[in-house]
Amino acid sequence: LVDVPHIWENTQRLMDSCTIAFGFGTERISQNQSLFLGSKQADVVRLRELSKEGLPRRYAHPSKQVRDRMLRELKTIQDLDFTSYFLINHDIVSYARSKGYPYVGRGSGANSLVAYLIGITDVDPMELDLYFERFINPFRASPPDFDIDFSTWDRDDVTAYIFKRFEHVALLGTYNTFKYRAAVRELGKVFGLPTEEIDKLSTGRYEQGSLDELARLVLKYATYIHGMPNYISVHSSGILILDRSEHYYSATTLPPKGFPTVQFDMIIAEDVGLFKFDILGQRGLAKIKEAVEVIKGNRPDAPLLDIKQVEAMKQDANINRLLSEGRAIGAYYVESPAMRGLMKKLRTHDYLGLVAASSVIRPGVSSSGMKDEYIRREREPERRKAANPALLEIMPDTHGIMVYQEDVLKVAHLFAGLDLGEADVLRRGMSGKFRSREEFQAVKLKFFENCKQRGHDAALTQMVWEQIESFAGYAFAKGHSASYAVESYQSLYLKCYFPLEFMVAVLNNGVGFYDTELYVHEAKMRGGVIHPPCINRSDHINVIYGKHIYLGLGQLRSLERLVIQRILNERQLHGKFRDFDDFIDRVDKPGKVTHLRRMKLTMANGLPRFDLSVG
Repeated sequence: LVDVPHIWENTQRLMDSCTIAFGFGTERISQNQSLFLGSKQADVVRLRELSKEGLPRRYAHPSKQVRDRMLRELKTIQDLDFTSYFLINHDIVSYARSKGYPYVGRGSGANSLVAYLIGITDVDPMELDLYFERFINPFRASPPDFDIDFSTWDRDDVTAYIFKRFEHVALLGTYNTFKYRAAVRELGKVFGLPTEEIDKLSTGRYEQGSLDELARLVLKYATYIHGMPNYISVHSSGILILDRSEHYYSATTLPPKGFPTVQFDMIIAEDVGLFKFDILGQRGLAKIKEAVEVIKGNRPDAPLLDIKQVEAMKQDANINRLLSEGRAIGAYYVESPAMRGLMKKLRTHDYLGLVAASSVIRPGVSSSGMKDEYIRREREPERRKAANPALLEIMPDTHGIMVYQEDVLKVAHLFAGLDLGEADVLRRGMSGKFRSREEFQAVKLKFFENCKQRGHDAALTQMVWEQIESFAGYAFAKGHSASYAVESYQSLYLKCYFPLEFMVAVLNNGVGFYDTELYVHEAKMRGGVIHPPCINRSDHINVIYGKHIYLGLGQLRSLERLVIQRILNERQLHGKFRDFDDFIDRVDKPGKVTHLRRMKLTMANGLPRFDLSVG
């Protein structure tokens, strides 16, 4: 190399000609699909039309405050160039509605009146005094973030629609990293160690002096690769909808989901201006959807509210009684013992109370010691006088206690005089993501300076800051709690008026917080007649006829799906089974159902059935 200096020069020239520009920080430019209808002006007009069309649907007599808020939001969305983002999400939920798929738009997106008007969310931000700036503000460089939940069984179809509807789409990847024990195992295989020795090393059951050189090398190198990427997987919900081909940014893989997936994670994606759409799946919505279908099949003449008529459900005294008495088993998000116990302590009796309870139980309020104080102030009006007057004036609904992330915005805005954009910088900084950034430090300094100028006592200012600091990183967004509360009310409506059908739907969708037996018992307590799996009346899933619930053949432990299908096909083609011998003769060969030998068959009402406990 000394004799050929031009190699050094050429190498340096090559390196100098290479650049990598990711657009970090506030200057990064969004690479998401920027237009929905072909031009920015057309997009703006369309979003305004949708908002105005939704106004009379959401508000019978919209006030000036509602209209002004709508126009202010529309202007901010246009100014920050987020119009296409709203229209794309509206297109996705419109498809879901056309297919009869239930969905929940949740997260901070519930703070947007425009999102409420065009049907992305079902939470009224005016009713809950939700700040739009919690969702979008001039300080935010990245697009807003809607989390949209669909039924577990509907999400794949919605995802497929997105890939068909938009030109440049890819799933977001994620990196699975090496845990220490996994690293030891993989290195042990590389070094050719026997399985017994790999097991010993990975579990730590060895004496240091007994290790040979290869074993020590395995342990040494395992510490080096611990935490490094192992393989690329698929993000649980993230989808990229881009202006240019996904291959402009990354090669793609085709995992079992069957959709192209980029080879980087959400952190890298956000750094280069690729912002994900979150399309999630949850079983709570699947239970609601199936319950409605079961009701229509079992009680076709029963009066059934449209599941979207949540306002009527909120006013129903019978539903609210279930909340206050903690009788919410099966209802999404509120069925755990802790949540039911909290609702009983708080005597939760309305929608706003449920929204508060959904947040009070979160770590932010609990760990700060304010959960117990909130319960006491809720139940003992006299104790509310102990609240700091300044905080009580800002948060009268929660008795002067910070319960939601939005309360941080309120305190920073009304107590310290920060504008709402600065207040949101403070809130985000408290999560730890931006604590070291200059904008957070500047806002923190302004918080204390403003409090001093407003004449607040230094000790009070420090106390309020410490409360924000201990709380904000673990708090729940009020809009998030409100979105979950809407789904809880839908579940509680079905449980209140159609308890048996609802329990069948719960059983058919992976149950919930408890084991299967408890939900079967709950159905029995509500008047259901429970039958063991029956070869002549049961299906693979649980079914109901009137008040008679027949547990599904799928409840039988070790009974293979193929055998169940054979039983159902035979019954459909050639009628019910007459007796045990008829069953054995018709379900292919006895050898194919040898695992049924131990099953005791009895006669009930002239029909053979499996006499088994739930498996």
